[in-house]
Amino acid sequence: MIRKAFLLAAALPVVCNAGAAPVAIDVGHFLARPGATSAYGVPEFEYNQSLAAVIAARLTAAGVPVRLIGYRGEMEDLRARAPQAEAAGAKFFLSIHHDSVKAEYQQPWVWNGREQLYSTHASGFSLFVSRLNPRLAESLACASGIGAALRAAGLKPTAHHAETAPGAGGRPWADEANGVYFYDNLVVLKTSTVPAVLFEAGVIVHPDEARELATAGRRDLAAAAVESGLRACGVIAP
Repeated sequence: MIRKAFLLAAALPVVCNAGAAPVAIDVGHFLARPGATSAYGVPEFEYNQSLAAVIAARLTAAGVPVRLIGYRGEMEDLRARAPQAEAAGAKFFLSIHHDSVKAEYQQPWVWNGREQLYSTHASGFSLFVSRLNPRLAESLACASGIGAALRAAGLKPTAHHAETAPGAGGRPWADEANGVYFYDNLVVLKTSTVPAVLFEAGVIVHPDEARELATAGRRDLAAAAVESGLRACGVIAP
């Protein structure tokens, strides 16, 4: 199903609304460094790749051209991602990720005969914008729009990024109600010259949420929220 979604996402921008600027959908991480690991041993990159395909398919079906970035897991240079999107004429950059928690909140368990790490410390979505992005106001408007749509669908934002730890402060809120944080030095956000948002769809070290995030229903819900949020902030025409 994901392969079919990717093929649709890759093909339709050529024929859908050809005069419109595309939206760039960035698949977070890459094969050599796939990000966090779920409570069941699944690399974050696989979650990111699957959700990006569903979001891309939904947008193309709505007539919105899409440029997929890093889909095959080959893009190790994070600084090359935003320029690739901009070279394709993208008017918005969305980086797809799935979340974890600090090591001190994780504990071992055995799943399918192998030891994994899990945590029930936090669950929920979050979104990030950079104050070093020259289009901060637009980035924040889109992040808030996506967060509001996720909340309207019954999902809750996570507050764990705002927690403090010895010697380190938490991430400052940009829009607490809608789960949006400032994270200024994220490379893909601060190097983008178009509005840019990083979307953590949920916490994959949480056993229950990891299962839900792997379902078609949760991915469809997230994709619908992205579309709704981008309409609310004006990236996509109402």
